[in-house]
Amino acid sequence: MTPQVAALRIGRSIQSVETDMDNLLASASTLLIEMVRARVATNVEAHTMQRPMARVANLQRSLIEARSELVRAHSDLSGLAVKMDIGFQCPVSASLGDNEVADEREAAVA
Repeated sequence: MTPQVAALRIGRSIQSVETDMDNLLASASTLLIEMVRARVATNVEAHTMQRPMARVANLQRSLIEARSELVRAHSDLSGLAVKMDIGFQCPVSASLGDNEVADEREAAVA
């Protein structure tokens, strides 16, 4: 495996893990929202749901910390690619619809 192929594989994998982490964070947020809504809708006392909600909030904190480590790893890998003179391209910012643009580019090249 050449360094360029390794870089492409690592790049694809790290972006996949970043997306998975983002989706997990979103799911944890949805869980917390549903818990709060259920507490309100069922009129249970506020303290009844406090402990499980705090646990989910702690889970979110841990996920954010893990996501931060992933960002640091991404940065380290980008720096390594520069040192090894391996071309790479990380998006400065991403937004919804980026996949559609990438798909259009791939179709144009093919």
